[in-house]
Amino acid sequence: MTLVQFLWRQYIRLKNPTCTIHAYALSKQVKFDKHVTIEPGTYFAAKKIGKYSFIGINSYVDKSTASIGNFCSIAMNAKISLQNHPHEWVTTHPFTYRKKYGFVKENINIEGVNTKQTVIGNDVWIGANVTVLAGVTIGNGAIIGANSLVSKDIEPYSIVSGTPARLVRYRFDEETIAKIQASQWWNWEDKKIQANLSKFSNTEAFLKSIS
Repeated sequence: MTLVQFLWRQYIRLKNPTCTIHAYALSKQVKFDKHVTIEPGTYFAAKKIGKYSFIGINSYVDKSTASIGNFCSIAMNAKISLQNHPHEWVTTHPFTYRKKYGFVKENINIEGVNTKQTVIGNDVWIGANVTVLAGVTIGNGAIIGANSLVSKDIEPYSIVSGTPARLVRYRFDEETIAKIQASQWWNWEDKKIQANLSKFSNTEAFLKSIS
C-alpha cells in the first residue's frame, strides 16, 4: 500500500465512522452507506455500496461496478465486474485504448468492451471465488454459488451455480418473491427491522406482517 492510499483509507474511515474498512486500495469515487465492512486484501472501486453490506478478504471490485445494494454478503476472493477485451481485433491487449501503455494519449471507451456497468441488488449473497463479468445485473435476493462464473443477468431470488452460472432453482414461489420485493425491507429504518426481527427467520410470518 502506498502512502497516498494509506492516507486516503484513513480519511475514508474518519468520514464513515460506522464502517469497518480494511481494503488495501480504495477509489476516490466510492460512497459508503452505514455499517459497511470491507475486509483486508480487497481492491474496492465501486461507485456506491449500501448499508450493512460486506466484502470478504482478497476480493476485487472494479470501478465499472455502478452499485452494490443494502445487506449484501460477498464472500472471499470475489471478482466483480471484470471487463471484456476486443476479441475481434488483431490484438486483445488494451494498449490500443488505454493510455497507461503509452500508445494512445487518452483512454478510449469502446462499446461492449470497457463501457459496461455492473449492478448488484439488495440482499444478494455471492459465494467464495465467484467471478462476475462486467455489464451484469444481479437481482435482489439472488444467491450465487461458490466458484461460479456469472456472465449474464441473474433474476431476483434465484439460486445459480456453475461455469457459466445456471439456474438451480428459485428461493420462493412467484407470489412470495413479488411480496418480498414489494416490501423493500432492505430500505426500512433500523428500528423497524429490529421490531420485526423475529419474522425474518419465518417467511410466512413476515408475509403476514406486511400484508
